[in-house]
Amino acid sequence: MGNYYNSDPNRPRRRKKVSKETLRKRQLAALCVIALIVLLLVIVLAKACSKDSSKGGNTTPTETTTTTSDTTTTTMLQSTTTTTTTTSMAAGSNNPNGFKLDKYSVYVNVGEQGIAYVQQYPDGSTEADEVWKSSDPSIATVDTWGHITGVSGGECYVTLTSRKDPTQEATIKVVVTGASNTSNTDKPDSADPDSGSNTDSNKTSQEPQQLAEAPAPSKIQGDGFHYEGDVLIVNKTYSMPASYNPGGLDATCYEWFNKLAQAAAKEGLSMNIASGFRSYDYQATIYNNYCSAYGSSTADTFSARPGNSEHQTGLAIDVNDPSDNFASTPEAPWLAEHCWEYGFIIRYPQGKQDITGYKYEPWHIRYVGYDMAKKIHDSGNITLEEYFGLSSQYPS
Repeated sequence: MGNYYNSDPNRPRRRKKVSKETLRKRQLAALCVIALIVLLLVIVLAKACSKDSSKGGNTTPTETTTTTSDTTTTTMLQSTTTTTTTTSMAAGSNNPNGFKLDKYSVYVNVGEQGIAYVQQYPDGSTEADEVWKSSDPSIATVDTWGHITGVSGGECYVTLTSRKDPTQEATIKVVVTGASNTSNTDKPDSADPDSGSNTDSNKTSQEPQQLAEAPAPSKIQGDGFHYEGDVLIVNKTYSMPASYNPGGLDATCYEWFNKLAQAAAKEGLSMNIASGFRSYDYQATIYNNYCSAYGSSTADTFSARPGNSEHQTGLAIDVNDPSDNFASTPEAPWLAEHCWEYGFIIRYPQGKQDITGYKYEPWHIRYVGYDMAKKIHDSGNITLEEYFGLSSQYPS
């Protein structure tokens, strides 16, 4: 018997009935496809936003929440984990890709030193591009290597910028504690010598003090110190005990430097302490850093090994800018001509490197008292090694 449905080719075929279960499966499959498309769109948009944020340099992340009414889509989105990284700048840094320091606050006593070490430089900049500046040199000074010295009690800020890109900078808060050894009227106003901070009555009261002779510094009691008369000798031959730490500049040395600076200020010159007392450990850090940067043989020509630094005595001061730039400033010849009147000598004169063991440092003065300073001056500004017939060489 023939098939009924094929007996008449013009008769329409009957459609198969689709069960409800099959229909639900098809609808679910369609929803999954839609959910997948939505998920792909969200991922693409998220990547685009991430790229825009990184290009713009925005350090504050923006959180975006996407709400979808479809239950299946929401479930699939929740299964995807998104990690957001927040870049937070340390206090004192203005650019996360610029300078990075090991600290942004420095606390020192008057006459003591502190330093914030540079751990990261802006792109294209190096150690040679560092430019350091103090907002108030009457409170704290800073030298070209970032050594911060407390001058008087108070707070100020030290900024580090790049010579190649001055827009790159980091700021350090400096807190100086401890009172100076003289009254405020004895301190030089390095920012403005003519600011009028010293009244006429103060100037009058200081004149008799200025006529007095600077006394010799007190002798250090104990073993391990080499003296010639009243003069403590510290050079490459004669060292100091690692344990010796006066905690800052000698009081008399600091007092007479203030008088020297005030006398210079009357002539429109500015004299500041760029580097004063350094402990044995601090000198070791400085010396080792120089050895790493330049090699020990070169470092030995301008930096003392720990225990052989005059700065550990509390009787040595680096003035203004401890670099070759200082020689071209008007303060350099004045300091060379007049420092002896206040008990100081230029410790490493020009042309005496073979004698002292160190290059010419017109900024480095040593307090020895008026009598000794006058003898050195009257002898033609010779060195302590020449005056006492001493050597300055590290043991082989």
